[in-house]
Formats: sequence, structure tokens, C-alpha cells
Amino acid sequence: MTKGQFTFVTGLILLVAWARWNAAGLILGGLGVFAAYYISLRVHPRTRHTGWRGCGGSGEHKGVIFGWGHRKCPGCQSGRLVRRGAGQLGTPRIQQEYRKGKAARKKAKQENRWR
Repeated sequence: MTKGQFTFVTGLILLVAWARWNAAGLILGGLGVFAAYYISLRVHPRTRHTGWRGCGGSGEHKGVIFGWGHRKCPGCQSGRLVRRGAGQLGTPRIQQEYRKGKAARKKAKQENRWR
């Protein structure tokens, strides 16, 4: 399921729950969606680096002019990131990895060696 599909399905579940059971249904639907998200964070704590200037999980950016050349991705350093939610609600090991990766990226940018 993509991020866009998740947003659509979540909205649809909450709309149907609200239409059927009003406020109580909305609360129950929200709890159900949160439970599914929490389980997802525990089972799959990492995500590919996507978005604007994302590497798509490869860990490298290809050259614009010479496509065979590449450099290390400054946003992720390896292609996989710990999801933000998993950094807050995940297992202690994943939370530690999240903090460590965030600090490493910040330090690399401060020392101007992130490219």
C-alpha cells in the first residue's frame, strides 16, 4: 500500500465509521487505524528514502550529465531510514538507531561533509 492509498483508506474508514455510529464510531475507527499503524511500526520500522531529492532506497544519487556517475545520498547515507513513528513508538533498539542516524546526519551537515 502506498502512502497515498493509506491516506485514502484511512479517511474512508473514518468517514464510514462516523456515518454509521457518529462520534463513537469515529473514536473506534481512529483507535483501529492507530492500532494498525502501531503494529506496522513494530513489524516494519524502516522505509526507503523517497520524496524530493530522494534516492529511492538505493543510497546514491546519479549524475545529471553523466548518468553512470553517482554520489552518496546526503539525506539517508545508505538508502534506508527508520520511520519517524518507529523512532518514537518502536522498540528501544529502533529508537536508539533513529536517534543515532539523526545525530550522524546533523553532524555531517555541520562539518560540511554530507556530500
